[in-house]
Amino acid sequence: MAQIFDPLLLSSVPLANRNQLPTCSAIYFAIDAQNRILYVGKAKNLLTRWKNHHRLYSLKELDKDYSVSLYWQPWPEDNLDEAERLLIQQLQPLLNETKVETEPVVPSEIVLRDFLKTFSRRFIISGIKPKTQKTLASVYLHYDWTDATARGTAAKIREYIEINSGKNTSLRFKRHRIGRFESFSGMYFRPGSRDHKTAARQFCAYNNHWEFGCNGVILHVLPIDNYRDYKQKTDIVKLAGINCRAINQESLFTAQTRDLSSVSGLAQFTTDPVPLLWPGLK
Repeated sequence: MAQIFDPLLLSSVPLANRNQLPTCSAIYFAIDAQNRILYVGKAKNLLTRWKNHHRLYSLKELDKDYSVSLYWQPWPEDNLDEAERLLIQQLQPLLNETKVETEPVVPSEIVLRDFLKTFSRRFIISGIKPKTQKTLASVYLHYDWTDATARGTAAKIREYIEINSGKNTSLRFKRHRIGRFESFSGMYFRPGSRDHKTAARQFCAYNNHWEFGCNGVILHVLPIDNYRDYKQKTDIVKLAGINCRAINQESLFTAQTRDLSSVSGLAQFTTDPVPLLWPGLK
């Protein structure tokens, strides 16, 4: 039978530090800064239990105003059920037996539209590979790779992804590293040479390629040479309902005749391929 004890005398960690919990079987208590017992539960492995706890969203919301900590008492695994039941009965925690609140899901198109609004001035759409029976439509956006500083587009994209990584959404940014290069803007290197390694560090923004899908369309964000020249020959188009710039037919044809691999096989972008399911949401 579970004895009555003061949970506040037990070991504890702040909710934000739940990755420091031990792996023992235990009875645990979620308690806020006002010493209110919010939740009582059991776990065969305390650390694993809190990696994806069903009350985590509710407790995180409470933690914003009243710091929440997790307290625990190691407990024999074969007696967890009875101990949990009796302690809930004795302590009457606030959240047990209440409706589970979940984090709102942000539609992927909302994240995409925000991303495009943030970077539309830094991107040009070079073209599109239309949908086939085996592949989805793919839109190719290019940025100026020549600024490899913290103010450059590649660094700002990485920063944006990090800031938004906590959103509960199906939109996922996948980063590819561009394969071994032998030239940069007219400069040629022997792969593995000192000059080659120096250039790789100097032009690190070149080595970034992001891919993500939304509403049946794949988008690629890549570096391109002569970005400024192409940007002067663009038209305003819509992508996911956001104004962007796309290079015109003449400019795309010129790039393809120069055998640029970044635009090989692309058709001119003219029509927005991304269907919007929640056009009223922002």
